[in-house]
Amino acid sequence: MRDLGSRLERGHWSGWIFWGFAAFFFLYEFFVRVMPSVIMDDLSTELHATPVALSSALAVYLWVYAPMQLVVGGLFDRFGTKFLLVGAAAICGSGCLIFAWGHSLPAIGLARGMAGLGSAFAFVGAVYIATVWFPPSRLALIAGITTAVGILGEVIGQTPMVKAVDAFGWRNVVVTCGWAGIVYAVILLLVIPKRPAWFHERFTPEDRTQISILRGILRVLVSWPIWGLGVISAILYLPLSVVAAMWGNTFMEKAGGYTAEEASFATIVLALGWLLGSPLVGVLSDRWGSRRRPLMIGSIGGGVAMCILLWPGYLGYTGLLIMMFVGGLFTSTQVICFAASMEVAPKPLRGTATACCNFITMMIAAVLQIWIGWVLTTEVRFFHHYAKSKIDPAHLLDTATASDFRWAMAVIPALFIVALIICIMLPETAPRRGDVAKIDPSIADA
Repeated sequence: MRDLGSRLERGHWSGWIFWGFAAFFFLYEFFVRVMPSVIMDDLSTELHATPVALSSALAVYLWVYAPMQLVVGGLFDRFGTKFLLVGAAAICGSGCLIFAWGHSLPAIGLARGMAGLGSAFAFVGAVYIATVWFPPSRLALIAGITTAVGILGEVIGQTPMVKAVDAFGWRNVVVTCGWAGIVYAVILLLVIPKRPAWFHERFTPEDRTQISILRGILRVLVSWPIWGLGVISAILYLPLSVVAAMWGNTFMEKAGGYTAEEASFATIVLALGWLLGSPLVGVLSDRWGSRRRPLMIGSIGGGVAMCILLWPGYLGYTGLLIMMFVGGLFTSTQVICFAASMEVAPKPLRGTATACCNFITMMIAAVLQIWIGWVLTTEVRFFHHYAKSKIDPAHLLDTATASDFRWAMAVIPALFIVALIICIMLPETAPRRGDVAKIDPSIADA
């Protein structure tokens, strides 16, 4: 009997189901990614760790996730999504279990590395499945909706996570999350079909020529627009990858005087800006026939918002929430980078191009996560009156002042200037209205 996917044509309503289950895995992965942000103080105290040591262990997630992006695109191009996503969900869930049962920094680092390995397949896999069942002209919209679904994981990972931790303890919550990932791997195995039989019919003979994964990666990475888009993507993503995923809650508590619940809810509002903005900017980009214009708007607006947010206490809580939402709305233009990266790549390498763009994004995020931890540690130890007294590493984060956090976080708005400059230099990649799409992204498989 032929596989279900082979019996269905493009545009069939069941495509929404296939994409939806893959997108939900991206939601789960996003929750796992940002989960440590609400338990930073608990981790610092229990593990007796300085900010730089703790951030280094947690950033293993991104140090694994980022280079894996160079591989996952080629793996999807070559083998399809079904078994890759199943294995990824199982690994991600197992990483959560090790995280919950770990009592040392090496154990936490291993757990985050496993979670990063499994998570590396989530976003690219969801977009890959979607491009089989939806027309090429909706490419930016699909990327936007997929990102919006993932952002729901960010929302769940904030205030609901705080309440769950208060009620059950963070280890019990993370254990539950781990088993949920393993169960979901079984669900993906049952729902996602194999590569459809009509997959290769969309390729010309030239397109059907197989390119090795390594050669494909090198071919994509020698393109400067891919690097430019990757850097823009990374900078626009900093509010989620650095602020929401690690340092934002503690920063708002220290620099703004807000409670843990108030800070986590402000992070949710940032995510809601992304949730609304991601599909909206995808629609606008497709309608305008432009990738550069929305990216420039996002760089300017996001940079201004992040600069203002360096003084959260002066905004008042209502002002903080408004600015977080505005910042999320502007920086959600990041999703366009993935559509643009596909549009500058050769047809057989669209998945590789998307993954390479994500690789650059996450590598920069990993560096910034550790950079902020290092600046905080340096500020406390060497530039304050604490320098001559021995500080218990478990309490070093508590002794950091609002000024220390502000100096550490100031790099984020400064980088938005870099993003704007690159946006100006980038070529336009969007298909012109009325044209047949420049790309046929249907190189994916279900």
